[in-house]
Amino acid sequence: MKSYYKFAIRLVLSLVFAFIVSRMFFHGMTTVKVCSLAAILLALAYLFEYARKEGDK
Repeated sequence: MKSYYKFAIRLVLSLVFAFIVSRMFFHGMTTVKVCSLAAILLALAYLFEYARKEGDK
């Protein structure tokens, strides 16, 4: 799969999960905070992929 497809899928999923988590646990979050949570989730996805690839070596 090409890297920009992976990025697009991860971006959409991080936005969806950030929205769900913010509505379930933090009822008054602003849009900026939801987007910040999505950015953190996106960064964690790439961090965990890097860690997994380093562990396979």
